[in-house]
Amino acid sequence: MDDDKIGWVPIEGRNCAGCTACCTFAPIRVPELKKPANATCLHCAEGQGCTVYQVRPQVCRGFYCGYFFLEELGPNWHPEQSGVVIRSEAMENDTITILILRFSEFLVSEDFAGMVGAWVDAGIGVEFERVGPEGHLPAKMRINELLEDAVVARDLREMQKVFAWSVAYIDQTHTWERDETVFESALV
Repeated sequence: MDDDKIGWVPIEGRNCAGCTACCTFAPIRVPELKKPANATCLHCAEGQGCTVYQVRPQVCRGFYCGYFFLEELGPNWHPEQSGVVIRSEAMENDTITILILRFSEFLVSEDFAGMVGAWVDAGIGVEFERVGPEGHLPAKMRINELLEDAVVARDLREMQKVFAWSVAYIDQTHTWERDETVFESALV
């Protein structure tokens, strides 16, 4: 993917709409805020979102998930609805990283399988990433090679089996590495 394809400018009309996924999964290690991976930020309040929004660090200000950049993603891909976050920082390397926050109906939908299949068919690397236990670093698994035959055959059921197997494999075999970052905040 090149910059012209993605645009690197958030698509007009797309917003977080109450989503606080990035306040949880992302590790933050900047002088003004330290937060371990897969742990809710001290400044994230239920139903309110970021309580220090006006003074949040640049790392937070600059983060947009892939939903903001990929026009082909419909409203069902919004993290609050889908339970997945497209890691936009990986898109620069012709790789789409799909962070699976929670299991949802969306993961077995034709919309999800169709888009993942289209990326695989186009030669774009696709990774599933799992958040793991609270305070632990995530785990990734490239799924292109696992999906190739199902994508060529346009076999939705086989693609769904590969999705389920991949997530289960990560969950059952990965040794989760603890994120040793300790919560610290200089924000008020």
